Amino acid sequence: MLASIQRDTFTDDRQRLGEAFKGLAHQAPLFAPFAALAGEADFSGVLEGALQTLVGDGHLEHEPGLYSLPAPCRARCITSKRTLFNAGHIQDLEKGARILEAELG
Repeated sequence: MLASIQRDTFTDDRQRLGEAFKGLAHQAPLFAPFAALAGEADFSGVLEGALQTLVGDGHLEHEPGLYSLPAPCRARCITSKRTLFNAGHIQDLEKGARILEAELG
């Protein structure tokens, strides 16, 4: 999904991100397992773990107040999207990116 978002930065506000991803889990089939993992309550804990994994893997950078996606990180995300996901999943990732950007304004 990071390969599909247009913005280079987004908030690290746990609650706001958690609510945005909670909505994604109900709108795109690819994100349904995330909903099962997080339950219907608070998505922020599970999401924070996933984002920290992406930071650790070099797919995302984190600084106080925001996550950023510099060009080299975006390139790795694009390569991963193309090699790891089928066409249906890519559609879900792209839909998720549009929803996430709209939610985070």
